[in-house]
Amino acid sequence: MQLPSAAENSFCGAAASTGEVSDLSLEHAIRQPASMVTCSQGYFLEKCGDHENANKVFDKCIAAGYAGAMIWKALLLDDGAGVEQDLPKAAELLHRAAISGDPAYGPVGKMHYATVLYLGRGVTQDRAEAMKWFQAAAAEGNPEAKDFLATNYHTGYRDQQGMGAGTPTSAALAPLANAVSEERHAVPALRRNAVAMRADQGTSAPILPPASPLPPATAITPTTPPQAIQGQQLALRTSPTPSSATGASVLLIALLLISFAFGALRKKRRRRVR
Repeated sequence: MQLPSAAENSFCGAAASTGEVSDLSLEHAIRQPASMVTCSQGYFLEKCGDHENANKVFDKCIAAGYAGAMIWKALLLDDGAGVEQDLPKAAELLHRAAISGDPAYGPVGKMHYATVLYLGRGVTQDRAEAMKWFQAAAAEGNPEAKDFLATNYHTGYRDQQGMGAGTPTSAALAPLANAVSEERHAVPALRRNAVAMRADQGTSAPILPPASPLPPATAITPTTPPQAIQGQQLALRTSPTPSSATGASVLLIALLLISFAFGALRKKRRRRVR
């Protein structure tokens, strides 16, 4: 569920319209002593975009020994979200959570600490040691640690590209491959549509240039004739055979001309006789 922003709702840290701070608002948690409820409200403050107050709550809860706050703050430090990135500090907090003995957050801390050891983020990379922590987290029921031991990949941690830790499985790479495939075929599709529109409309509208070289399978079929053919192509046509109606008309005209000539000849003879 996406929570409202601080500017939209008092639940996200803004004071009530009366100017008073409601006991139900997240701003109320900033003024309370560390407790499980207060520390969890720091998580919601961060989700609402109130990084400053979220870190105040996390720091207060970390000082009181709450493992959940250690993990949340470590992930912010690892990513540089709302705070300056500090990988060694993040790794230190994750180690503290891993050895906290907290029944809920201890296994999560072990999984995350194993991950930074495996990746070498903020600590010297030690994959053999990382596997020990993954095994410990899996033994305590952490599903991401179990996934890693089974497939050498888990998504309990994600990088800036959304990929998890370890060697991605084919299933994990499938969405990324699909996105790349869609992007590669977007421009050829636009080019084909532009060519079709130009052919239908008989215009010389420009065609979009390709963003990158295309494989032969996606090459666009030319819509113009081969270069060797110039101008219009002419085909021989035979003269149509006159129809019966046309022949009758010609015969009638011929008869009229003969009659006219014959009449003129008779008149000439009569004049000579007179």
